[in-house]
Amino acid sequence: MNRIGRQAALALLATTLLASLLASPVAAAEPSFTAGVVQSGLTVPWDIAFVPDGRMIVTERPGRVRVYADGNRNAALLRTTTIASVRAEGEAGLMGVAVDPDFSTRPYLYLCASRQVDGTWRNQVLRYRLLGDSTLSFDGYVIRWNMIAAAVHNGCAVEIGPDRMVYVSMGDAAQAGLAQDSASNNGKVLRAKRNGGIPADNPVFPGQTTPSYVWSKGHRNPQGLAFEPGTGRLYAIEHGPDRDDEINWIRAGRNYGWPDCAGSGCGFTPPIWESNSPTIATSGGAFVSGGNWGDASGDLFVATLKEQDLRRFDVSADSLSATNVATLYDGAYGRLRAVARLGNRLYLSTSNGSEDRIVRIISTTP
Repeated sequence: MNRIGRQAALALLATTLLASLLASPVAAAEPSFTAGVVQSGLTVPWDIAFVPDGRMIVTERPGRVRVYADGNRNAALLRTTTIASVRAEGEAGLMGVAVDPDFSTRPYLYLCASRQVDGTWRNQVLRYRLLGDSTLSFDGYVIRWNMIAAAVHNGCAVEIGPDRMVYVSMGDAAQAGLAQDSASNNGKVLRAKRNGGIPADNPVFPGQTTPSYVWSKGHRNPQGLAFEPGTGRLYAIEHGPDRDDEINWIRAGRNYGWPDCAGSGCGFTPPIWESNSPTIATSGGAFVSGGNWGDASGDLFVATLKEQDLRRFDVSADSLSATNVATLYDGAYGRLRAVARLGNRLYLSTSNGSEDRIVRIISTTP
C-alpha cells in the first residue's frame, strides 16, 4: 500500500473508532462514600428532615424535637422542644417529621406522635410553625382521630408529596384486622391536605360512599415512606411478621394484603421486593439522584434495624421490582432507623436505645 493509501486507511480507522466511542453509552462511575458521626448523645432519634435554610430537624422518641444549625459535624443545637402529651412506650412516641415544601410562605413542620389524650392512647399528625429563632408553635392537627396507638406497629412516617399532600404511614397497632377495615386509619397509608382536609380525589373503598384519608390498605407496620425523584411515585418500607419485610409501590385504592398475606403470590398487590425469611427489619429510606451519586443515582437507600446496615436498591423503571445491589456499613453503627437526603449527602439515625447518633454519608463519586 502506498503512503497515500496508508494515510486514507488510518483516517478511516480513526473516524470509525471515534464514531464507536460516541455511540457507546458512558458508564456511570462506581459510587464511593465517606461516613462520619455529626451528632451524638441522642435517645432513639426517629426521623430527620431539613429546612431550606439548612437547619436540621431531629425527632427523638421520648417526645423531643431538636433543631440544629445545620447537618455539619457538631453543629450548634439551637433549640429543643418537648411535644406535649407524648406517650413513649415500646416503639411508640414522637416519630415522623416532614418540612413543608413551601417553607418560605408556610413555615410548618408536620409531626406524627403517639399521645395520651383524653384518656386515650392515639396517634396524631400535628402541624407546628417553626419560627426564625427555632421555637416551635402548635398550629393545629392534620389528622387527629381514628388512629389507635400501641407499643408496636405504629408506622408514623410522614412525607409531603409532589402534589403538596401529606402522606402518612400508619401501622395496625398490633390489631391485624384493622388493616383490612376501611373504616379504620390503622394499617393504611393515609393522604391528607396540609390543612387537615380530605382530598376529593382520594379513593372510595368498598363499603364507603365518600373518600376518606385512606389512600391504600393492607399494611402491617410501614415505618418508611419515600418519593422517587422524576416519577413522583411513592414507596412504603414495611416490617413483616416472621418473614417478608417489604418495599411496596403505593397506589391509590390498592390493597397490599395484610393480614391475609405477607409477601407475594396471594392475589393482592404484590411488593416490589420482599426479604423472604428471615426478616432484616427494614425501616426508613430515601432516594438519591443526580450526577454526583454515580451509578447509585436513582437508587433507594434503606436502613435496617435487625441487620444493622444500609441497603442500596435498584428500582426497575416500571417500579415492579427492586434489587438489593449493595450492603453498606454492616454493624458499623448498630441499629439504623432513619434515612434522609440533602444534596450529595445521606443522614442516618441510630436506634440503639442510648447514646444514639446521627451519621452523615457523603458521596465522593467523581
